[in-house]
Amino acid sequence: MNIRTFIIIVTVAAVMSACKTTKYSESAPKKPVAGAEIAPKVTNVTAKLDVNVKTLKDDITVDGRLYMRYNEMIRITVVPFGLMEAARLEFTPQEVLLIDKINKQYVRAKYEEVNFMQSNNINFQALQKRFWDEYQKKNITLDVGAAVLNIKVSRIDNDDSWNANMSSVSSKYKAVSVAELIEQLARF
Repeated sequence: MNIRTFIIIVTVAAVMSACKTTKYSESAPKKPVAGAEIAPKVTNVTAKLDVNVKTLKDDITVDGRLYMRYNEMIRITVVPFGLMEAARLEFTPQEVLLIDKINKQYVRAKYEEVNFMQSNNINFQALQKRFWDEYQKKNITLDVGAAVLNIKVSRIDNDDSWNANMSSVSSKYKAVSVAELIEQLARF
């Protein structure tokens, strides 16, 4: 597996799990009722993503798409050079799915089966709150320790034509464990 493939997958995973530092240009709107979860007026969001990853060795920019349907799914697709989908990351209230389309492998797991998510209390509701609160912010910077991710969100739409069901995975793809995928990522 080449380093660019790993960086793409790490980028997607880091975007979803990064909770250290977030900087953005506008503040989140205040909720009118303290403690009450109020559904947004817009329940479907699609947006174009440009993610720049800077590490000590690399400075790579990848394109992608963000799809969100309130209380159903958050999906991020990574499309380097705008050519073909290289990776897909999906979050539903029940599980997480990461598909590495280049190496034909995938991980499907419940939140409690992913150690870094469990140890950081990351579940669907936490991810949804974070992404729903921040999707309208145009520039987001995430410092995830080994890399700095600069995310530019553009072309935000209220498109409900996409399928919010968890993607099916072809039998050509190999199921791997979270630990195995992390071990592969650590090799680069």
